Order: sequence, then C-alpha cells, then structure tokens
Amino acid sequence: MRIAIVFLILAAFTGSFLYWLIGQYPGFVLLSVGATAVQFTLWTGVVAALALWLVLRLLFSLLRALVMPGLHLTSNWQAKKQQKNSRLTYRGLLDLAEGRWASACQQLSKSAANSELGLINYLGAASAAAELGNEQEANRLLDLAEKADTRNELAVALTRVRLLVGSGGYAEALPILQSLHGRHPKHPYILGLLEKSYRHLQQWDQLEKLLADLRANKVMDADGLRQLEILVRAEQLGNLAKNLDPDMAKNKQALADLWGRTAKNVRLAPSVITSHAELLSQLGEAALAEKELRKAIKNSWDKGLLRAYGQLGGELTSAQLKTAEAWLKEQPDNPDLLLTLARLCQRSELWGKARDYLEAALRLENRSEIYAELAEVLGRLGEHDKSLQLYREGLLAVTKAEVPAVAVA
Repeated sequence: MRIAIVFLILAAFTGSFLYWLIGQYPGFVLLSVGATAVQFTLWTGVVAALALWLVLRLLFSLLRALVMPGLHLTSNWQAKKQQKNSRLTYRGLLDLAEGRWASACQQLSKSAANSELGLINYLGAASAAAELGNEQEANRLLDLAEKADTRNELAVALTRVRLLVGSGGYAEALPILQSLHGRHPKHPYILGLLEKSYRHLQQWDQLEKLLADLRANKVMDADGLRQLEILVRAEQLGNLAKNLDPDMAKNKQALADLWGRTAKNVRLAPSVITSHAELLSQLGEAALAEKELRKAIKNSWDKGLLRAYGQLGGELTSAQLKTAEAWLKEQPDNPDLLLTLARLCQRSELWGKARDYLEAALRLENRSEIYAELAEVLGRLGEHDKSLQLYREGLLAVTKAEVPAVAVA
C-alpha cells in the first residue's frame, strides 16, 4: 500500500514537472521534404521519437525471438559435427600409433575435410596409406594436405620425403631434399635424410660436401661423424681405383688431391689405409703401399690390413714373407695372419708352407675362404680328392652348416 502511494506521489510530481517544462519551452519542429513541409510542437516531436524507438525495439525483439532458435540449432549441429570429427581424429591417431593402418587411414581421411586439424589428419592418413603399401593413395592425401594448409608446406614436403626414404625411394626423394636443403640449410632432419640418401645412392662426393653442415648443426655425434668421414674417404679411394684414367699422371694427381684433403685422424683408419695402399699398388707404388701397411699393422692387427698385405702386388713378396713370419712370433694364433702368410707363400710358389699355414688357420677358425685357399693349394700339390672334399666343406661353411673338423695329415 505504501509503495502504491509513493508511486502516485512520484507520478504527480513528474506530471507537474512535465507540464511546467512544456509551458516554459513551447518551441516547434519544422520538417521540410521537397515542396512538403510539416510543423508540430517540440514536445509532440519528442513523444513521436520515443514512440518510434519503442516500436523499433519491439520489432527487434520479435525478430530475435523468431531467428535465435534457428541459430541456436545450427550452432548445436556444428558443435556436434565438430565433436564427431574430433572423436574420429582421436581414434585415427590412436590407431596410427598402434599400427592399425587401414583403420587409421579411413578415420583420419574421413574427418580431415571438416576438422580444425585437417593438415594433421591428412599427414597421418598418408603415413598409414604408405604403411599399407598404397603409394598412390598416400600421394593423393599429401596433395590434399598441401591444399588444406599452404602455410606449412615444409611439414608436407618432409612427410613426403620421409615416406619415400622409408620405402627405399632415395632417388625420388633426393631432388626434393636438395631443394629443401637450399631453403632450410640448418634443418637437422633434412640434413639427416640427405645424408642417408647420399649414402644409399653412393654419392660420396656429395656426401663429403655435406659433412661440414652435418658437423656445424650437430646432426651426428663426434664418433658417428668420424665413422662417416672414414666411410666416405674409403669409398672415394675405391671408386678411384675402379675408374683409373689411362694417364697415370692424372691418377696420381687425383690421389694426391684426395689424400691431401683427408684429415689426419681419418688417415689412421684401417679401411682408409687399406684402400689407399691398394690404390698405390695399382699406380706402381707397391713399396710405398707395403711401408704404409706394415706401419699400420704394427699398431693394429686389423683383418683388412692383413688381407691387403697378403694381396699386395709388386716384387716385394720375399721381404713381405719375412716380415709376416716375424709377426707370427707375436701373433701365433691369429688366423688372419696365418692366411696372409699362406697367400704370400702361394705367390712365391711355396706350396708346402702355404698348406701348413692354411691348415693351422683352419684349426683356429672354420672360414669358407680358408677352405677355398687350402683346396687350391692341395690341387697344386696333386691331392685332388682332398681338394674336392675341402671345396664341399667350404660350401657348407658358406651356408652356415655344421662343418666337420678336417683331418690334417
């Protein structure tokens, strides 16, 4: 009751104030449009403006009441669709991690078009397709990935290259990798894939040029990098030996250039020394080759070094035999040294001594090449039946079958 009285008092006061205000400021408003003019009092204009504002508010409220339910329904539908795509993406990535390639490919590719992670979906689906051996589908999905997000072309290109390398397509991957390396010279993953491709394609000169980048960007540890340098140099020396020029002067200059840019720690590697010595021998420098091998063998009884020493060409066989026999006092149970001695004896046509060394080596190690060498020597000595038996036993050794102990006469 009291509230109603308060409202009546306020209404009376407001009405009185408005009446006074209208009396104090009578004013008028004139609207003219072309030849038509309309005149009305100021307060009539104020009331008309308020009425128009109320009408517009009512129309806006009515329109909102009609439209909002539809917008809300659309929003709910889109949210549900996004949730469905998210579930498909989740299950697809889980299947990809668990090796369920067919399911992963299906779910990731199905949800990719309407997913906020479309690029990830396509890349995952392409990886799954590649695991299934479906190269055409993998390439199609990678093309879609490129269109889905043009800002991340590096991710797509690296995935394409990784799939090619994984399937052994090094030749196809190499041009892409070289292009990526030109644009991203310090990217460790690109450098690693490029190194792997060069190695499998046996492009040793290109790999040598890459060594500086591999070292600067710490793609490999120090030991791994040294082993790679050793491999590169040994293979380059081997290729030079296989592709000698008729002009010996050119060959010697090529060897000098290659050896001149070889690091000291790489020169000490047995495989590099072996390749270098064999090439020296081919170039008529057998004495230098023998000296290099002899010095290296004193530091390491490496199998490759001993083999190269036994197969070295030239007229040093007699001196080599004396040197190797002196080594035998230090290494009496070294089958590789015994095999080297046997080969030196064969070159000197000392068939009996060669047989003794080979039989001693065979007692220490059942190796197919020792069987073959001994069979050859026995053939030279006229023991053809035993020679054939040893060839057979050597063949069994190659196939990793049980080799019976050979009876030494």
